[in-house]
Amino acid sequence: MIIDCHIHFASAGCEYNETDVLQCLHLADRNGIDRMIYLFNLADSGGYDPQPGHIRKSNDLGMELVTRYPDRFISYCYLHPAHDPEFSLAEIDRCIVNGPMAGIKLWVAVNATDARLDPIMRRAAELRVPVLHHAWYKANGYAYNESTPKDIANLARRHPDVPIVMAHLAGGGVEGVYDIVDCPNVVVDTSGAQPIAGMVEFAIEHLGPDRVVFGSDWPLRDYAVQKARVTGAIHDPAVRDLVLGGNMRRILAASGKVSL
Repeated sequence: MIIDCHIHFASAGCEYNETDVLQCLHLADRNGIDRMIYLFNLADSGGYDPQPGHIRKSNDLGMELVTRYPDRFISYCYLHPAHDPEFSLAEIDRCIVNGPMAGIKLWVAVNATDARLDPIMRRAAELRVPVLHHAWYKANGYAYNESTPKDIANLARRHPDVPIVMAHLAGGGVEGVYDIVDCPNVVVDTSGAQPIAGMVEFAIEHLGPDRVVFGSDWPLRDYAVQKARVTGAIHDPAVRDLVLGGNMRRILAASGKVSL
């Protein structure tokens, strides 16, 4: 089974759009991708500083995807840690405890070193669900409170019982891999930028084959190209199977929220 751990939608108003969904499924089928994890909506979801209404609508879209296509989509609960912790915890209860979502997504609203993430992370530990957090190293300025891989390592050390997926191997690069080497609760997804020769191999060599997972960042990136960065880099079928799906199956199985 191939699991893409990192996709978005771009439906206007965060509304369910069957045309968009069918396009996603068609492209996934063409590339042999079985399950996709929706993180948050790219359009009309409040930008870098989303308000509670935007967050709820984006999460509503994710829950509808899972409800309509339970064998194809998995969804994470998108949160903004600067809001009242009671809102975030209530949204986790709505979407994960009482809903079909299977993890938590954090983007750039609050840096990973900020203590305001801690109530969310403690709840993730209780529920045994993964947290996927955006990370990137940049030379031309960061977006809002954007986190670097070093910041993700800080978060991981504060919450060693939470499985963390650090997004964007290609965005963090070699330095990003080194940052998380001694954080066993962190895996890195393969998304970010265009494929860089040797990057996937480097991550596997330094983190081990059980700490790298496939992510495309569709529709910002193409399924075929992003999958090829994995299949073209890994020649051992057992390792390739771990990266393309086995590792995410293990991570998702811990909470019992997803049947794979």
